[in-house]
Amino acid sequence: MSAVKTQKLNYIDALRGIAILMVIMHHTAQQGLVSSPYWFNKFLSFGTRGVQLFFVASAFTLYRSYTNRVLVEKTPIKNFFIRRFFRIAPIYYVAIIYFVFHQGIDVPYWLGTQPYISIYNIITNVFFVHGISPYWINSLVPGGWSITVEVMFYVLFPFLFLKIKTIKNALMFLNVSLIIKLIIQEALYYFQMIPSDHIWREFMYYNLASQLPVFAIGIIMYFLIENSKELNLVFYKTKLISVVLLLLQVGSSVDFLFINHILFGLIFLVFGIILSKGYLSFVSNRVLRYIGKISFSMYIIHFIVISWLKYFDLIDFTENYLLNYSIRLLLIVVITMLISTVTYKLIEVPFQKTGKKIITKMETN
Repeated sequence: MSAVKTQKLNYIDALRGIAILMVIMHHTAQQGLVSSPYWFNKFLSFGTRGVQLFFVASAFTLYRSYTNRVLVEKTPIKNFFIRRFFRIAPIYYVAIIYFVFHQGIDVPYWLGTQPYISIYNIITNVFFVHGISPYWINSLVPGGWSITVEVMFYVLFPFLFLKIKTIKNALMFLNVSLIIKLIIQEALYYFQMIPSDHIWREFMYYNLASQLPVFAIGIIMYFLIENSKELNLVFYKTKLISVVLLLLQVGSSVDFLFINHILFGLIFLVFGIILSKGYLSFVSNRVLRYIGKISFSMYIIHFIVISWLKYFDLIDFTENYLLNYSIRLLLIVVITMLISTVTYKLIEVPFQKTGKKIITKMETN
């Protein structure tokens, strides 16, 4: 592997590390009884945008790896889905089993009017299609909404790769995804299909259409980093349409629910490009890169860690809100890292190797 490619992998791991720490900071702030100032809670609430950073990094790395593999593999599409399955499924299936037996089948908030987690809910999670229902999208595995959105993007990816070959195509895809997002989000806003206002509002944010522009931004980041000069070849009309559609997000009747997560995607785009140029190299430090490497396990595990700390009353330690939050955050991050190191080495890595062996066998036959 060349030094250039190694550097790219380093800063992408760092981005993932930042993403998971943002998510954990947000979920940590939701715990405890010690009151804290509004501005403090508001600032930490932006940590939820770590999921969008994951999506941007995911689209970027998928494009980068698939571009290389499609040239040398006999069945790149089949191999792509095998890799993705063995990357996502094993640890997620462990999470499904854990939460079914530990949490039980009664999760009142997310189930809404449904009395319990049904077998259909579990089956849709197994096949990663639980995003079709507002009651299923996040009721079994906490944070599971982002997993179904990610997998739905995987399904679209081979088609998108065939159609998006330049930065111009990527910008057009962003425009199309913004239009789709606006139409679907406005329709969902005016035609609520379930009685629960809270669950419906969150489903409006969680669904694939809402998040698709963020993936488009990740694809744009790939082209800008690989060949930034291509941007000069894009017609001003295309750039203008992109700007107008982005501004329309602010005027959307549902944007106040989402804190303009697409605009955060653009911030992450700029940040990723800066890191790719070698600036802010201190960000790509060893610790942050390691956290990024085990970030998927950490995403799953930190919910479990929080639940057990709550069970043992290890959430509040002092009346000083800043010190209290800092202790809680440190405890959650450290325990999550320790457990995730184990799950990464015992679950993620072995199954990823299994996927690679299957692909190698198919390619050599």
